[in-house]
Amino acid sequence: MVELVGGPWDGHRQALAAAADLAGPREQLGTWMMLAGGWPDDTPAGCVPRAVYEPDPAPASALVWRYRGLIYT
Repeated sequence: MVELVGGPWDGHRQALAAAADLAGPREQLGTWMMLAGGWPDDTPAGCVPRAVYEPDPAPASALVWRYRGLIYT
């Protein structure tokens, strides 16, 4: 289980990666989560905002992914 810290999914725990993946390179870990509530007022037309979560570099835990901001797809 990965814990998401900060942003719209703060405190949420979810199985987002297999144990083998969590043991691998940190650069390959992370997720873009859909926003559960309303979207920011400045969302560009035709775009979908997603919350970006990634782990901190080692030696920090690979089980804690921090909010890095929004990306629009």
